[in-house]
Amino acid sequence: MYPLLQPVKSWITILLSIELQTFGLLELRSYHGGKITGNHFLTISSTYHMSKEEILTEIDQVIKAQEDPSEFAPIYNRYFDPIFVYVFKRIDDEELTAEITSRVFYNCLYNLKRFKYQGVPFSAWLYKIAINEINSFFRNRNHQTRMVTMSDIHIETIIDELDRSEPEIDKYVLVSTLLEQLTPDEIQFIELRFFENKSFKEVGYFLGISEGNAKIRTYRILEKLRSISKQITYKEV
Repeated sequence: MYPLLQPVKSWITILLSIELQTFGLLELRSYHGGKITGNHFLTISSTYHMSKEEILTEIDQVIKAQEDPSEFAPIYNRYFDPIFVYVFKRIDDEELTAEITSRVFYNCLYNLKRFKYQGVPFSAWLYKIAINEINSFFRNRNHQTRMVTMSDIHIETIIDELDRSEPEIDKYVLVSTLLEQLTPDEIQFIELRFFENKSFKEVGYFLGISEGNAKIRTYRILEKLRSISKQITYKEV
């Protein structure tokens, strides 16, 4: 009923996430060409949005950990779950996620003395390590499928950005199809900005570019999606 622009690319699987308010869980469902293929359940923590005071308090804890590794425990306890979920949403394999998450915290502790406060939360540095580990994982495993996780809110956000709100459009099919046309690098910009709600400053920091460049590249990717979206038509079979 809904012709896709291209077959689903082998490197990506779209995960539709539905928050289950009653149980405080997140259901991740693999999406392939309009078919729900499986689900997983895990407890999630909300994204950290910190005040300046909270950021500075955490930096004090980091400084203590730089001098005494045993002081790293509060940082580990606070961020293990969010980092695990962040990795899992891109890997969709608990064992591999645990392995990658362990490497993230090992590299964090090993390189902790190199950390310098640059106006963003310490968590930004930690997520940057996680992003590098995830990218390294996929570079070394070309056969591994890359996951993209979206909630209903994420779907609506992309639809609003694309200005495609026709009632006959299946939003899940449209957004999934569009994301399949992006490269892994382009996907990262969409995920960080619109799915993880990161600022352009954070996106730039994560990806090693300036805040201005992060903004420009994100909007170029959105323009690419708009252009592709105009080529997609819907008709009854």
